Amino acid sequence: MRSFRIGDRAVGGDAPTYFIAELSANHGHDLDKALQTIEAAAKAGADAVKLQTYTPDTLTLRSGAPPFVVATKNEWAGRTLHDLYAEAMTPWEWHRQLIDAASALGMACFSTPFDETAVAFLDELGVPAYKIASFELVDLPLVERVARLHRPMILSTGMASLGEIVDAVATCHQAGNRDLAVLRCVSAYPASPASMALRSLEVLRGLDVVIGLSDHTTDPVAAITAVALGARVVEKHLIVDRAWGGPDAFFSLEPAEFAEMVRRVRVAEAAMGAPRFGPSAEERSSVAFRRSLFVAADVAEGELLTADNVRSVRPSHGLSPRHLPDVLGRRAARALSAAEPLAWDMVGARPAPAVTLRPVVADDTDRLLAWRNDEATRAMSRSQAPVSREEHVAWLDGLRDDARRRLFVAVHEGAPVGQVRLDDEGDGAWELSFTVAPDARGQGLATELLRAAEVRAKELGATTLLAEIRAENARSLRAFRAAGWYGFATRTRDGQAFVRAERRVAGFGG
Repeated sequence: MRSFRIGDRAVGGDAPTYFIAELSANHGHDLDKALQTIEAAAKAGADAVKLQTYTPDTLTLRSGAPPFVVATKNEWAGRTLHDLYAEAMTPWEWHRQLIDAASALGMACFSTPFDETAVAFLDELGVPAYKIASFELVDLPLVERVARLHRPMILSTGMASLGEIVDAVATCHQAGNRDLAVLRCVSAYPASPASMALRSLEVLRGLDVVIGLSDHTTDPVAAITAVALGARVVEKHLIVDRAWGGPDAFFSLEPAEFAEMVRRVRVAEAAMGAPRFGPSAEERSSVAFRRSLFVAADVAEGELLTADNVRSVRPSHGLSPRHLPDVLGRRAARALSAAEPLAWDMVGARPAPAVTLRPVVADDTDRLLAWRNDEATRAMSRSQAPVSREEHVAWLDGLRDDARRRLFVAVHEGAPVGQVRLDDEGDGAWELSFTVAPDARGQGLATELLRAAEVRAKELGATTLLAEIRAENARSLRAFRAAGWYGFATRTRDGQAFVRAERRVAGFGG
């Protein structure tokens, strides 16, 4: 974000939020009250005090005609503009004393001019910046006149269309002034938080300006939110005591409220901080309690590592949990004891699959039908009814025409020993089901089919394999565990219990 300086304070960029306390009419034409307000602003954490420089006659006409009578639904209703501005104006003869009082307290003091005489007067006083009020933003000759002084400008945008804002900014740029802050503003008194549309700040940021908020709400939430969205200037009306009354008292903050707003914004700024990843200083002692891989049960040398004897648990002394799929299904390189943190030197090689998978061909039709109608196979399948040859052939034809499904025959020592089916579930996940041929059971081939399926799944671009096993199918569950599957969770569907398991076949992350 662009930045500039007002006096000795940086505004924008990485600088802290610049707080402006608006004096406006909150002096009741009493110089002592104005000076008290400036002192209160300094104590409340303001960086600057802002005045308004006009007379009723430079701002409007003395008239009671309908266009000159306030019709808003607040304390101003029914008053003529001339009367209202006469009460609200800050006497010009006070300006020097107010500027000096702010300076003595370490604050800048500048003003909003409303016509060319005010611009010239403020120029003679040497104010360090100028504010353009929302109602004057469309007065491009006035905007240009101020811009040509080449001092920082703060533009309020209440009621303005984006085109009007762009025109005002372009007018300043054309006059050679790029030290601009553009403030989101809702010109309602008071404004409701729901009316603020603070995401508009994201659009204003694109104008190559400092962005900020001129806030007429009576709650600090809008200011805090604006700062979180990138605002670097916050302007609020300040009054020492609302009991003083006056045209702006009802929507102005008292010093304690202003100070609380500043405090909460400073907390928000500290919370936002600079981009940072990894453990903070406060988190370093917590790193030890992140999850990692531990031996969960005694394991003999050469025994398979499974979800039963290796788990992802707290604390963090073992391998990262991202390595769980790499570890499971391998053999222990030595005897392991429960509660040992797992390290790579404890993990042996992954056994190569003892079977291969080939795509199904027409000659497999009757063999697959026999396996499918095997009584033991049907007992552990989702669908347990026998299948006719006609149904089976139609099913195979459907598989051949479906690019999202793959059927393979497992071959061991030259003989068909089972089938594996992979169904594309989307997002890299494929669901796996398998059958071991009746005459090949009892040889430990189920785990080998699962290992071979991983090879095929990777070729298909899978990242994860999923499977659903009947809870009573203990033999298959053992095979899945031995092959390195994990995440076993039981679910009930239609009164039947199934175990859902998964197996990552690609590395995690980018």
